[in-house]
Amino acid sequence: MYRAILFDLYDTVVLFRKNVPTLQVAGTRWRSTMDWMREVVAQELPGVSHDEFLRAITETTAEIIRARPPEYREVPSPERFRRALLRLGAIGADVAGRAERFSLAHMRHLAASTETPAQHRTLLQRLTTRYPLALVSNFDHGPTARAILDRDALTPLFRAIAISDGFGRRKPHPSIFHEALRQLGVDASDALFVGDSLHDDVAGASAVGMDTVWLNPTGEPLPDGACAPTHTVAHLIELETVLG
Repeated sequence: MYRAILFDLYDTVVLFRKNVPTLQVAGTRWRSTMDWMREVVAQELPGVSHDEFLRAITETTAEIIRARPPEYREVPSPERFRRALLRLGAIGADVAGRAERFSLAHMRHLAASTETPAQHRTLLQRLTTRYPLALVSNFDHGPTARAILDRDALTPLFRAIAISDGFGRRKPHPSIFHEALRQLGVDASDALFVGDSLHDDVAGASAVGMDTVWLNPTGEPLPDGACAPTHTVAHLIELETVLG
């Protein structure tokens, strides 16, 4: 029935460990290791409390989220930190350098807080014998996403990889889906997209003509007005029951 399968990355293929806290920003809940950045805050921002830093990065992130529609251009991780530092009153030629150091520290914590369950890797290995696979990820630091894929031996399993940091736009913008489909050489009508976000994954992929699988581990009801997925599963390993 399908000629290719495309996947979201975080909270779909790669999971966050349970100890990673979540933040609610501009109506969006996201995993964040910002609370673990006390050492770098003390080094780079003497005189600024950790709470002040958290407030600045949260407000900056909220502004970025609100500004995304309709073009959904990605703001790279170092730029997000640069804006937060300016909000805190940072000045001088080294603001960009400090922002880069904040970003790298944040990404080290984040990468260490992720894991790919063995059953996910085994599933993907089986699927590669039947379908070309692609990855389409909203992530603001492409090198970290690719390092996680390499670390967990996932890179060879994907024929196409589109990460918003490198591509420049985020899901649900149609262009990032089209880029992955172009790399695969298949039409949207012949592809299936698997992801955990109704907005980014299900609505975005549906809008370009793909069937979708909503990964819904907590059994949440479909919200009023939400784009309905073609299929719903509680766990990624149930995907083979959809494919038959």
